[in-house]
Amino acid sequence: MNEVKLIQELEEINRNVDNSQKLPGAKNIYLAAGWFSDEQESLLKDAFIQLSANPTIAHIHVPLLHQYGGVALGSENGEPDFEWGAMTYKADIKAIDNSDLTVAIFEAEDPDTGTAMELGYSVASNTPVVSVFAGNIDQHPINLMLSFGTDAHVTATKALAEYDFFDITPNKYTGKLI
Repeated sequence: MNEVKLIQELEEINRNVDNSQKLPGAKNIYLAAGWFSDEQESLLKDAFIQLSANPTIAHIHVPLLHQYGGVALGSENGEPDFEWGAMTYKADIKAIDNSDLTVAIFEAEDPDTGTAMELGYSVASNTPVVSVFAGNIDQHPINLMLSFGTDAHVTATKALAEYDFFDITPNKYTGKLI
């Protein structure tokens, strides 16, 4: 895991987005996802690629691309100080408030607690949430607070490319719960 490299890869993906295919009224989203393991990093990148290809999505706010002071948290940058933490938190909350909806990515084997908080804040602020529960959700059950906290869900990032974000229809979570 290298945040600087991941940021560069996400910025490169963003530079190659074809905005000419976006539909009128396309949505602005907040992409909540961890990047603290190789699998989470892979899910974040793939979700970003798939969402970028979706014509119902106009803009994707990726918190990692908007860290306070342009400094990514990671082993290269040490521990966050209070100012960095407070300002990054406030920026993320404001970004959720400014978004039409939240897309939350959860790795079943290791769900990120920060992403769970972002899902909770989105629910509390009446921001619709579409979640991806990736991995083996039967072997690694999803916490009921996450599964019920989402308006709709899919089980693979690949589905985000064609998901109709104009019509978020609730669907029943069918995996195991804890």
